[in-house]
Amino acid sequence: MAAARYEIEYRAARAQFGLLARKAGAVVEHYENSAARGPYGEALVTDVAWFGPRDARRVFLCSSGMHGLEGSAGSAAQCAWMARGVTLPAGVAVCLVHALNAWGFAHIARCTENNVDLNRNFMDFGRALPANPHYHHIRDVIRMTDVGPRSIGELMANHQRLTAAIGPAALAYAVNAGQYADAEGLAYGGTGPEFGHWVVRDHVLPKLAHATHAGLIDWHTGVGAYGEVAFLPTQGVGTAAWDRAAAWWGRERVAGWKRSSVEAAIEADEAESGLTVHKDGQLRFALARMLPHVEVTGAVIEFGTEKEGDFAKLALMTMYERWLRFVDRGDRHAPQHKAHLETALSCFAPDDAQWRALVLGEGPVLIDRAIAGLAAA
Repeated sequence: MAAARYEIEYRAARAQFGLLARKAGAVVEHYENSAARGPYGEALVTDVAWFGPRDARRVFLCSSGMHGLEGSAGSAAQCAWMARGVTLPAGVAVCLVHALNAWGFAHIARCTENNVDLNRNFMDFGRALPANPHYHHIRDVIRMTDVGPRSIGELMANHQRLTAAIGPAALAYAVNAGQYADAEGLAYGGTGPEFGHWVVRDHVLPKLAHATHAGLIDWHTGVGAYGEVAFLPTQGVGTAAWDRAAAWWGRERVAGWKRSSVEAAIEADEAESGLTVHKDGQLRFALARMLPHVEVTGAVIEFGTEKEGDFAKLALMTMYERWLRFVDRGDRHAPQHKAHLETALSCFAPDDAQWRALVLGEGPVLIDRAIAGLAAA
């Protein structure tokens, strides 16, 4: 079978995924988001490829594109694994979920068409939603009416001011932990299940009905120093689930991956202040609730993209994205926005042959180790 390529664009990535899945003998299902279309008018589809027995007691779940513009790396890792040929241990099945947030993948955006961060959306919406106690610090700051140099300068000044006033950990909590009150804000988790949540809940997890053990890799990019592989297990240090993940991928790797300077400052402030930045609504946390009869092991695995000095670029990209949605409200693919889309890709899918080779090389190895660990459980 031909080697997988790193496909940056949604249509090409989806075509490669489907071709390799069929060649590898998967049963493939397709779920179309009928409420949205891609930039070329194409259907936006989450594809689910199943390998192995449907009644397996051990099932490995591997998802890509939770954050749309990060989808190319997860897709490439999934495709590289299939391209090597699929031979599974007895009693183990594999479920690959491609492009959970197909709208974001196709349109080069983190969130869904509804401005919902899908990885803050895996909540029980029948219960009261948590409040973000620090979000009020940034709610008005992010409401920029333009993205010119003066406004961006003011944004960076506000960031410095808030860092000094409340500390890096509280500011990270405000920006990234998730919130359910400001539909035009950052890390908005929504008021009900998004399309990708629905696919997982109603079409993927029923495939685990017979399982007693489940493995997880939810592929992302961003966290970790540039070129680092970062591991965010389903439960924290000191838990049995963390120890199982460490056994799969190596304790030193799971614990000791290199943080970016921004992440290191946040962790140091957490240690000093006692504030833990918990991110609500993540799939890795929700699986234990959604699969109460299953022992879940795994992690969000991220390919790090942040270089020293990148913070200003990331801040501009984030604010430009929000401005596009709620102020400009025009065609995000118009020529005047080309630089923004290129910047977004450079932040989360770098045009760097060595970085992309890391994804294609490490991705299938980490999947194989998870499958082997699951088979031995």
